[in-house]
This record gives sequence, structure tokens and C-alpha cells, in this order.
Amino acid sequence: MRIIELNIYPVKSLGGISLQESMVTSKGLMYDRNWMLLDENGVFMTQRNHPQMALIDTQIKDGDLIFSHKKIDSVASIPILKSYGVTLRTKVWSTSCEVQKVDTIGEWFSEIFGFKCHLVFFPKKNIRIKETEEGIEKRIASLADKSPVLITNTASLKELNGRLDAPIPMNRFRANIIGDGKTAFEEDKWESVKIGGTTFETVEICGRCKLINVNHLTGETSKEPLETLSTYRKMNREIKFGMRMNCKMQEGKSPIIKLGDEIIF
Repeated sequence: MRIIELNIYPVKSLGGISLQESMVTSKGLMYDRNWMLLDENGVFMTQRNHPQMALIDTQIKDGDLIFSHKKIDSVASIPILKSYGVTLRTKVWSTSCEVQKVDTIGEWFSEIFGFKCHLVFFPKKNIRIKETEEGIEKRIASLADKSPVLITNTASLKELNGRLDAPIPMNRFRANIIGDGKTAFEEDKWESVKIGGTTFETVEICGRCKLINVNHLTGETSKEPLETLSTYRKMNREIKFGMRMNCKMQEGKSPIIKLGDEIIF
């Protein structure tokens, strides 16, 4: 199996960027899920409740993160900095973290969505924590839900599309690394894989929700593909597709992965 697509999603739940190569860090691919949007109540926003987020594309150019809308002729940008200033505390699901408010672009997003919201940044040095009965559990997955990296397999998508009336693209699953596997869901059996100088260790098979039902071209939602996927990929009350993985860089090895690299398992 080889990498046929590499993607990052700089802002949680906004459009992704396809890459030829990427640097891997302990928190995933560089710039992946380093920013997110908070609504007027300070709650993080996703396509689950705001499917129109799919209509905002992102681009990185000349040190700027650039935003554009598929249906509105409006563009905005921010510089990619290590620090933006004012610190806030928020949550991603059950984990809490400190983020920095990006003051220069909140009005643009508020106008797009029709309610007050603002962009925040998760600095590289920060961690997310979860309070448990045993104490505090530390997590370093940036602003991604549960793990730094998501890997999917084209054979798995082909198998799913064979069951759908209207095929869907892989971007519904927002994967970082896409491999050209020969067998559907062979990734279920991985304990770890090696790509270049990085070892990716299995966290769990990725549970899916209604987010995958959002059409990224229109921002509209439907029942598919989640309804069909639920008929044959339900495990422990979750509907599964793709593998969540941690990153472990090998000392002295290049942290760069690129299209065409072999996924060794």
C-alpha cells in the first residue's frame, strides 16, 4: 500500500488542503487542526451542527492561512504565528485546553455564519487534559477529536460506494493519509504502520457520526453514507471507518512523508 493522498485541515471542520508532502510532528501533520471556531457561547463549532462550515476552503501561502467561501465572493486571511495573544480556556468534547484568540478575523466568520463567533489557535506547547477518577489524563492530539492522525484506505471506500446509490468522495471522512489498499478494511487489523521515518501506532478504529453526511460542495446534509455504513460497520455501538493513529518519530530519521511513500504494516 502506498500514499496516494495527503491532507491537512488547519481549522477544525473547515475545508482541507491537499499536499505533496508533509512534516510529521507528535501532534500530527504540521498545521493540522491547529485552529478552531468557537461560537458566541464559547463552544467549539463543527459540521455536525453547522454543516455550512464545509463551504469554507483553506489555503496556506506565503506564511498566511487564507479563507474563502465556495458560494460567497469573500476572502480573509491571518498570518501563521506561534502566538496570537489573549488566552482562553475551552473544551474539545471532554478534554479542556488553553487556546489563543485570533482577534483579526472574528468579524469575517461572524458575518459568514450570521452569529458571533471567533477563531482560536492551539499553540504547539499546549496539551489537552481530561479529568478522570484516577486523576488528570494528558492528551497531545492538538484539536483533533481523539488522535493526531487518521488513515483511510481507498478499497474501503470502493466497497462502501458499491452499496450506495450515489458514490461519495473520500473527503467526507477527513483523513490525513489515504492509502491505495487492495482489500476493504484491511486497516482494521493494523497495530502499527511505518511510513518513512515515522511509526504510526493504532489508537482505535474511527467511530463515525452525521458529519460524514455533509456534502462538501453544497453544505447540504442527507442520511448517507452513515445509514448504509451502519448496516455492516457497527462495532460496540459505533459505526466505524478509518484508523486513528498516534505518531512516533524515529530519532535521526526524516519527519517528512510524501505521496508515493510505502505504508508498511
